[in-house]
Amino acid sequence: MMDTAALKMWATGRIPSARLAHCSRVAQLAQWLAQRYDVDPDKARLAGFLHDCARDESPARLLELAGLWRIPVTEVEARAPILLHAPVGAELVRRECGVEDIQILDAIRFHTTGRSGMSPLEKIVFVADYAEPARDFPGVERVRAAMFECLDTAVRLALDQSLRYLLERGYLVHPNMVAARNALYM
Repeated sequence: MMDTAALKMWATGRIPSARLAHCSRVAQLAQWLAQRYDVDPDKARLAGFLHDCARDESPARLLELAGLWRIPVTEVEARAPILLHAPVGAELVRRECGVEDIQILDAIRFHTTGRSGMSPLEKIVFVADYAEPARDFPGVERVRAAMFECLDTAVRLALDQSLRYLLERGYLVHPNMVAARNALYM
């Protein structure tokens, strides 16, 4: 795996500056949450920093890379390829940066949709991405307040709010998001 300086150079060359600022805020919040919830803060910071490395790829390029790298594409992802930025990003980080830690890769892979059986690190990156300090939308303060008290509550709130947002606008809902939400209520 690349050292920290090399990873920062790689990210700076790949991620536009506004998105890189978001990634830095997510990394800081993920590190703080990891310390709060007894998860490896270095893994949280790295996953948070790299989570959106493929976010600015075009839909066509995301589909192309998914095919090239044999990443399974759900029907929802085929119709909304932006959702592939997470699994494509995980594979990109593995291939180009040498990150082999499955916990870090899964935190990147599922940071957008979540999934049933999320690890604590996956929950941390999911919540940090959702509630990083520059985010400003209805309900984000509830998630921020919850993340200081109970990580699962924060994830549930973020999932519920995301689902409400998607449904109200008639957008497709990724099956992983539904599975993540249901698993947290069982």
